[in-house]
Amino acid sequence: MKLSFKIIKFLCSLMILSFFFYLTFNYFDGEWILNGIKAIIQSPIILMTILTVYLLSFCLKALAWKVYLNGRPRFSTCLLGVLYSLFVNHLLPIKAGDLVRIKIMSNRDNISGEDAAHSVIILRLLDMICLIAFTLIGLVILGVDFQVPMPLIIIGSIVFVLTMLVLVRFFPVFLKRQIKLFKQGIRGKKGIFIFTAIGVSWILEAAVLYGTIFVYHENLSIIEAVFANSVTVSGQIFQITPGGIANYESFLVFALRLFGFAIQDGYTIAIVTHAVKFLFSYTAGVMAVIMYPIPFKTVLHWSRVRGVRIK
Repeated sequence: MKLSFKIIKFLCSLMILSFFFYLTFNYFDGEWILNGIKAIIQSPIILMTILTVYLLSFCLKALAWKVYLNGRPRFSTCLLGVLYSLFVNHLLPIKAGDLVRIKIMSNRDNISGEDAAHSVIILRLLDMICLIAFTLIGLVILGVDFQVPMPLIIIGSIVFVLTMLVLVRFFPVFLKRQIKLFKQGIRGKKGIFIFTAIGVSWILEAAVLYGTIFVYHENLSIIEAVFANSVTVSGQIFQITPGGIANYESFLVFALRLFGFAIQDGYTIAIVTHAVKFLFSYTAGVMAVIMYPIPFKTVLHWSRVRGVRIK
């Protein structure tokens, strides 16, 4: 089943990559993109506001992580883990940042490998729940004329059911342990705070798109920006390139088309906003390395780990 899922994911990734090549071949205009980048650079106050709000979104994710672990790790460790994860995901063609994030938590604050891995998996799950919720809410509130393809719903349901059956049949102790940790981490007011922090963090991340379009003097409401960002980030599960190049552009062009943007305008906006995110990721990554230096070979080793083993 795991192999079949990987094959399906890889085929979807190739389809998205092909669509990006189609967009690039037909709509790439170097002058348009250069003018878009110049427009952002020539609006330093807006650019700094975008980057500051974007940083706050990661601070909220780090805070939610700290609260989920009952306040045991330092906030600085949580933020370093989140920023290192972002940095690695923009360096490598696969989403290996979470493995590095787990190791940083385990090594720096002596959190057990199991607890660190569990917390990262759960928070990623909560991320996806928030993104899907924002997408569904946007479809209803904005009256977007789009329906999720039935084959996609069927495939997703089958994969989910099969995954749960495998866990229940072959890993019952592991599953019970994870459910117990989840209940402890999300119980009561703490759970409400975690959900709120994660939800607000994704709303703040939409500031990159909203600010870029604002510079272009185009029309896009905050709600539409949150919806488009949620659709775009959700597409990163098919990432096979550093930083989700191709996935990001393809999904954002699709999302902006739903609001009447011309394909070339959407493509240019996608390229520019992604460039801003890359700029932030590398800058934040350099700052994280300065604050908590880790040899690059060690980061690469951690990113290849298929399990967490703490000595």
